[in-house]
Amino acid sequence: MRPWYVALAILIAPVGAAAQQPGQASGGSSLTGIFEAANLAASRGDHSGAISNYRKLTEAGVRDPDVCFNLATSFAQSGDYARAILNYERALTLRPSDSKASENLRAAEKALEEQRAEAEGEAMLQRSSSISDAVYGGISEDALAIALLLANLLFFVGLGWASIGRGRNGWLYALLVSAGVALVFCALGLSTKAGLLRDGPRAVALDDRVILREGPDPRAQIRGEARGGDRGEMVDHDRDFVKLRVVSGLEGWTPRSGVGLIDPDDGVH
Repeated sequence: MRPWYVALAILIAPVGAAAQQPGQASGGSSLTGIFEAANLAASRGDHSGAISNYRKLTEAGVRDPDVCFNLATSFAQSGDYARAILNYERALTLRPSDSKASENLRAAEKALEEQRAEAEGEAMLQRSSSISDAVYGGISEDALAIALLLANLLFFVGLGWASIGRGRNGWLYALLVSAGVALVFCALGLSTKAGLLRDGPRAVALDDRVILREGPDPRAQIRGEARGGDRGEMVDHDRDFVKLRVVSGLEGWTPRSGVGLIDPDDGVH
């Protein structure tokens, strides 16, 4: 295990990050107070205390990139790299341009690979190989939506200008083509962000070995396994089981507790 591969500095986010959500958590505890307690525990090296309090925030419905980042870092420092990967992914979903989260995500992946290689030989995580994720991963939905509106405006202004015969210059056609390309690019990006090009919510295997079975039953035949940190999609669910399809294409049923959903609105484990 090589925990020093992960940046050790905890990002202590502004107290207002938690306060942006409803002011009380279950049991009447202030969300801001829980956030402060989590940050204090993290600063003292109490990883279990920090994780417990950050999780109280996520379970109370807080969707904040700083909370996800701090939770991920606490998991990484405790050696639970699969859950660190999940929460860095969540932080990047909420704030795609976060270079520190991207850097720490790569570090957690490397640490997990080396940890596994030391115990079993060479081991590689199954990361997402989607071209759309690579292209749009660092662009927020808000940025794509604004760009879509601007491209739409330019395109129809150009069409209107051309239709009334005000111009037949090359720059006008170049504008129309550029605006049209931007429209398609932004529309595809928003579709990707909304999950319309996926078969299910993005997921991460959390347990060291996630057994994939033929059906949602612990007695069903085993089809294969995913490893902690592997990416995939949750393509179906049945009671306490989910059907996970990993990047390699292998899919099967496994207990819900062994899989974490990246997109916060799809649920939190």
